[in-house]
Amino acid sequence: MQQPRSRITRSGLLTAAGTLAGFATVVGFAGQWWWVFDLASHFRVQYALALSLGSLVMLAWRQPRWAAVFAGFALINAALLAPRFLISAETIAGTDGPAFRALLANVHASNRDYERIHQVIAEANPDVIVLLEVTPWLIGQLADLADRYPHRIAEPREDNFGIALFSRLPLRNAAVITLGPAGLPSLQAEVEADGRWFTLLGTHPPPPIGATMTEDRNAQLDDLARLARQTRQPLLALGDLNLSPWSPYFAQLLTDSGLRDSAAGRGLQPSWPAGWLPLWIPIDHGLYSDGIQIRHRAIGPDLGSDHYPVIVDFQVADL
Repeated sequence: MQQPRSRITRSGLLTAAGTLAGFATVVGFAGQWWWVFDLASHFRVQYALALSLGSLVMLAWRQPRWAAVFAGFALINAALLAPRFLISAETIAGTDGPAFRALLANVHASNRDYERIHQVIAEANPDVIVLLEVTPWLIGQLADLADRYPHRIAEPREDNFGIALFSRLPLRNAAVITLGPAGLPSLQAEVEADGRWFTLLGTHPPPPIGATMTEDRNAQLDDLARLARQTRQPLLALGDLNLSPWSPYFAQLLTDSGLRDSAAGRGLQPSWPAGWLPLWIPIDHGLYSDGIQIRHRAIGPDLGSDHYPVIVDFQVADL
């Protein structure tokens, strides 16, 4: 007797896809158990959109149970996204005095379009610039920034972890420091802003590619948190942290450091991977302490990298 053939149906495919998105929604909460689970935490926007659409389609196909299941998982993800949109008094607060602008840009070590980098800097007109993945070649191409940004400290490298700070504001105690066991350079400097001093920190932990690099990233974030707690001046920390705001390690960083997310209440602001809209997530961050007021935050234009730059306007107050 001939066995009946199983058929692949549209409903079955959608059920499988929605189940997978629901599973990823749950395991994303377990990122501290396994580095692969942490990767699942970053795509909350994609899960929310896919599950919402799946729920609507299931309703149209008269499958209310699956529609309800998908909607429930979509709401879980939406709840995690909500802080990016909820405007608080802190979001709109400001102090008397001038505002300053910081530009954070992971320029990508293989990027040779230095003219576009120059153009983005000129158009943004920041007061301080933190560049990541800076090579010795790029430092040479940016030498003419010295006219507008006379204060500088840099640690260029041939790999993906060179870093540089350019400032039109005076610096003191500028230094290359090491956070975490990977031995990667970060930059720390005290910056004078209209008679007030604040500490600027630039950092770039390793990407979470495998268990070892994920552990190195997390250790660098732990050191960042300790440094933030020890810093007595207002602190602005800028970096490609290689994790999204929905990673449990990001929440741990904010708790341990006492820092706040400059993007809270200002939308999703995805910064990576440039040009790949369906996968966009925010992994480039500006974190700040008491004494810093964020006035505006935005994602900048394409500069030839796989990251979009982050622009942060801020004010410095007395602690």
